[in-house]
Amino acid sequence: MWSKAQDLRLSVVMGLRKGLSLIRGMRRSLSEEEQYKIASAIVEHLDQSNWKIEKGAPLEGHGPHLMPK
Repeated sequence: MWSKAQDLRLSVVMGLRKGLSLIRGMRRSLSEEEQYKIASAIVEHLDQSNWKIEKGAPLEGHGPHLMPK
């Protein structure tokens, strides 16, 4: 079972990868370890800034037309 911080960090990594893929060659320029370091720094900053982030209900399907369960 993952902690909330680990789950948030994974979500941040996935978002980082999507963002980096928009810039040709950027995703491959960072190793997986470097991506996780960046994600950890973002999660730590959000925590220090007193952001409260909670995971919503899981969604079904894939793509832009996700339907709530």
